[in-house]
Amino acid sequence: MLFQIFLLIVTPIIVGIVNSLFSYWLKKNNKDDNR
Repeated sequence: MLFQIFLLIVTPIIVGIVNSLFSYWLKKNNKDDNR
């Protein structure tokens, strides 16, 4: 039960961090391509 609560709290945080890193990486690549 405690593990499920831990997953519910931690999973969105990890997803948010990965999503922000991925979008940052995409923007960085787009800037390099535009040059």
